[in-house]
Amino acid sequence: MVSIEMRGGGGGNDAGGSIDYVLSKEESNELSRIVSALAGECGCEILSYCMYGSKVAGYARPDSDYDILLVLKDYKDVIKYVYARSGLNASVLMVDGKALLRDAENAMLGEFVAGRLLHPYLPLLNGDYLKHVETMYKKRVIVEEYSALASTSPLVCTEEVSVPLEYFLFSKLKKRARIYPHALYSYVKTYTGDHASRNMKVSMEGFVRALRALEQDGLIRLRMLGDDGAGGRYHYYTMIPNDEIKGHGGRALIREMLRGALAWLVHSYAARRSLNFFREEATSKLNRRREVKAHSIPPEFDNPSILLRVDEGIVVDGEHWLDMIARSLGFSGGYSARFTGIGDKHAAASLCTMEQDGRRESVVIKYYTNLKMAKWVALNVWLAGIRRYEISPEKRMMNEYVGVRRIRGLGICTPEIIAISFGKRLIAFRYLEGRPLSMMIRDMLDRGGHGYDGEVQGYLLECVRLYGSILSRIHASGYVLRDTKPSNVLVRHDGGYGASDTISNGDGAGSSRSGIGNGDSSSNSSSGNGRVSSSIDIISSNMLYLTDFEQFMASSRQDDMAWDIACFLYYSLLFTRNEGGARALVRAFLEGYSQHGSRDAIIGAARSSYFLPFYPAMVMGIIRAVREEIRSFP
Repeated sequence: MVSIEMRGGGGGNDAGGSIDYVLSKEESNELSRIVSALAGECGCEILSYCMYGSKVAGYARPDSDYDILLVLKDYKDVIKYVYARSGLNASVLMVDGKALLRDAENAMLGEFVAGRLLHPYLPLLNGDYLKHVETMYKKRVIVEEYSALASTSPLVCTEEVSVPLEYFLFSKLKKRARIYPHALYSYVKTYTGDHASRNMKVSMEGFVRALRALEQDGLIRLRMLGDDGAGGRYHYYTMIPNDEIKGHGGRALIREMLRGALAWLVHSYAARRSLNFFREEATSKLNRRREVKAHSIPPEFDNPSILLRVDEGIVVDGEHWLDMIARSLGFSGGYSARFTGIGDKHAAASLCTMEQDGRRESVVIKYYTNLKMAKWVALNVWLAGIRRYEISPEKRMMNEYVGVRRIRGLGICTPEIIAISFGKRLIAFRYLEGRPLSMMIRDMLDRGGHGYDGEVQGYLLECVRLYGSILSRIHASGYVLRDTKPSNVLVRHDGGYGASDTISNGDGAGSSRSGIGNGDSSSNSSSGNGRVSSSIDIISSNMLYLTDFEQFMASSRQDDMAWDIACFLYYSLLFTRNEGGARALVRAFLEGYSQHGSRDAIIGAARSSYFLPFYPAMVMGIIRAVREEIRSFP
């Protein structure tokens, strides 16, 4: 037998990549005869044709058809399936060249034809034409899939998230499998097994061309980050899209539904003269569906987002997101997990404790839900004309992730991120024990100094002073928190005052609160009776952890900084009548803040509009004391 080895050949180019398929001379001649005869029957010129499907991808059976895409010039019928049964079995999809271009550009045919170019194909004539169509189609796939992803979380559009090109393929395949459930068989067979690496590489070559073209068009800014670091197949890119790309996401669901319906109409129209085709295709699909059920479908087919990479933690999604977190913490199958609700009624968070073979790990799972959004909506109504908080769950999750990392970059302790899920809108943090600053302040103010010696009270005020210094560093770096409640500050230390208290995300004295953080506490000594053996000497910046960054933002506006100051002071002094303690707290905070903070921001915190939201829960004398201390601060 005389064999001709075809490696993306036909047109003298490498479109379709390196396809290790050997086409015999007899096969090549017979396929040429079939397509020439079909073109002659309709009086059309052949623009290009290629082979695709199981034979090219490497999973064909002995009786599998030769799947042929035949592109014709000015084909009046636009699209048609022909089932050839002479010499060899060929399934020929005939399509008009202009229609194919429009299918690639704007899904004129529901991507019924252009969708075949997602996968490896073997050009047999004029491969440059198909390469152009493939690049055009994959450019649109990248834009649509990226914008749809960005619509689920704006965090994707930051440099914190990098995307492998494989994401676009698998995300698109997931959508196409919903339209054509039987097609999942061919997708799984193409991208798993012996030929998976080769097929993926060939498909990715088209996506690389498309990505570079988008960069040249100015639609994205691109930075290649290399592979996954373990010799894997994924090459990650940080992509910063322009507004044109972001605008595609909101229409994704309706668009896919319309395309699905159109694709089935085109399918029916293309096979309109072949009842035999329908019968044989139905039998083949049934067999494929049975076979694919016997295969283990890779997780990236069901949840392509797990292919994403973030700068801290891992990306989890799907039904087994908790198992993915457990594996990242070193647990294997058979671990137990117990969930406990924590925080106040507005804190959509839970403490998950995992155990296996005597080992225990705890993580705080924070959910960014629409239910919690009601809290921020209510606050916006209450603070109308004064402040406006972010209410979108997706943006609050982005603020949290970015805030944790930006603030830690300043040398300030923040929670360690274990995992993030874009689909389920949650972030998992490592659990730490500690005590919220709000509880310590409440204890000091409620006791009015009774039962506290000067040393202990000095310790508590030093914590407040340290937080003031930390907040001033944040402001000096161009960031604001906007939600500076003292309950969002966790004091963590070994031994000493309150060290045995379990902390959670709740507000108010007496509530338990789960602490999340990422650093080591300072080593403090305790006298064993709950009293601190020394106060100011043991205070260090790695004892205070800042939590809850849902309202974090970059800002150098003086009024934003002033609000952060006022918010902390007024929240700390709700309901108290202890004017002496209140004045001491304000002075301690301002002493710390003045180390790096703006004098204008301090003065701005005294404006009357800032105490009005807190007025119903504050004693008038305390409000007056706060404003007097602010105005008189040197």
